[in-house]
Amino acid sequence: MANKLKKNLWNILCVFWAMAVALFWFSMRVIWSGISKVLYEALGRKEPTEFLLNLPLYISIFLWVLLAFAVVTLVRPGSKKRSTAVLSALLGIFTAASAVVVVMGAIDYLYFILPKFFLSLVVATCITAFAGLLFFPPVKTCKYCVALKALLIALVILLAVWEGYGVTVGSRFTYEPVVYAVEDTYQIVFSTNHPATAWVEIGGESYYDLYAGSMKSKDTVHKITVPQEKLDAARAYSIHAEKMIYRGPFGGFKGKEISKAYTFRPVNTADGLVYYTMTDVHHARKGAVAAALAVENLDFLVILGDSVGMADYEKDAQFSNLLAHDVTGGQIPVVYARGNHEIKGAYAESLYKYVGSKNESFYYWFTLSDVFGITLDLGEDHDDGWWEYYGTDRFALYHDEQAQFLRELAQTKPYEGYGYTLVACHIPIQFVNSRKDHVEVKAAWTELLNEIQPDLAVYGHQHDLYPFLDGQQTMYNDAGKLIYNSQFKGTAGKTYGGYLTDYTFNGFIAGRRGTAQDDSISALNRKDHVGMAVYADLAAGTQVCRFINTAGAVVPVYNPFVEGPAQEEFLLELK
Repeated sequence: MANKLKKNLWNILCVFWAMAVALFWFSMRVIWSGISKVLYEALGRKEPTEFLLNLPLYISIFLWVLLAFAVVTLVRPGSKKRSTAVLSALLGIFTAASAVVVVMGAIDYLYFILPKFFLSLVVATCITAFAGLLFFPPVKTCKYCVALKALLIALVILLAVWEGYGVTVGSRFTYEPVVYAVEDTYQIVFSTNHPATAWVEIGGESYYDLYAGSMKSKDTVHKITVPQEKLDAARAYSIHAEKMIYRGPFGGFKGKEISKAYTFRPVNTADGLVYYTMTDVHHARKGAVAAALAVENLDFLVILGDSVGMADYEKDAQFSNLLAHDVTGGQIPVVYARGNHEIKGAYAESLYKYVGSKNESFYYWFTLSDVFGITLDLGEDHDDGWWEYYGTDRFALYHDEQAQFLRELAQTKPYEGYGYTLVACHIPIQFVNSRKDHVEVKAAWTELLNEIQPDLAVYGHQHDLYPFLDGQQTMYNDAGKLIYNSQFKGTAGKTYGGYLTDYTFNGFIAGRRGTAQDDSISALNRKDHVGMAVYADLAAGTQVCRFINTAGAVVPVYNPFVEGPAQEEFLLELK
């Protein structure tokens, strides 16, 4: 037996090598479109052919065939030298190709690729080991084989039943509450470790997670809408849930009730307004939370999207809730704007259940005491028809809905009764980058926002810290392209290629990973972040904007397209 194993050792290793290569390439499917893009650009094509678009898929199929070939090479009788040599060469080529893909861009997504790869590798290894124990060695030569095989089969059946029926042990809250502001209500979102009925109690009144008059019991995430004035007055609430063990047509079984109580502090602008914006966290939870917690007397938190690289698992859909609860403890309101990366992944279509939203969309108005806010959503960062969206994009229709929404606000002017007006959107409306995407919609929205005259607009997406100030002397070259401030990163005369819209209100790109405006941060960095704190004095009609990093330090920021030194704060008048 030992001699046979030694003789076939390389072939055995090749089987596991082939399995690892096939699984790693399959785990990289989140960036297959990027591989296609690099290939067709390298060939000088403006658009990908059908073959280039699907080439990563064809490679994946080939690698699974290669794995089958490795298995056949191992088990078939006769000479294996030539087959083994060919197999080893092919595996070497595809291992090198995978390494090149990682170096050329996939490294930014390793935080997503590697967990998928290692999980699938563990599962594949367990299946292989189970098959080996089930069929080898023969029972006659193994004293304990029958007992071992029976135990393994029983264990697999038990695990299958456990997973298939969603068995959970105990009742607990897996994600604690976040209080999202949407229109004149709060949407309180929390989760349980099992499907449950859920409700919120405020001042002796109960508000339920309902569907058409019946309490929902199939979900683990619970979003419950409550009137703002009720929670603002009570300044406290409690969350409740009962595990639904079985819900039949004429009867059922529920577990014990669990609950947890929280205090709440509504926005009070009488002594000034303080809010903080975080954006493009991309899983860097620790750093983003530390920066936000450095801001004292926070009235509310604004999350401007791209909290994750993609919403492919429930934990991704929940990530903004983790950030929000870490900062607020469920005790102050949160405003949420969707990022373009949250449109990607298996949970993208159900994200509205997990965060503040209106009618399954991510644009709405909201109020918080003397604050009137508008949340907008440009969606993806390319225009419709971009090949990467494989025909699923219809954002032009979504943009038209929001244009009508803004038009109605501009006509009815509900914001006029409030002391402060805020606009939140992930992709900057005032800035058109070098690709010239969303040109028409940004121009249209800018015109409507010029009518509304918000006191501030806050954005993310560009991973930068940029002010867009009303009346600034923006620098352009003769071709109409933006020119950098000569003091900004020492890039005098460099053109960005984009332009600013004709706005008459102030705005900021309000956050990035890093410690300063111009430092270079690895995609694997999870500890450094910069966000923006806003201190508004409604009585004086002024606001101060400061960028704060994880260390709690104020970050000096250049206006990149206006000549001048970096500023530690921007003092602006309210509109």
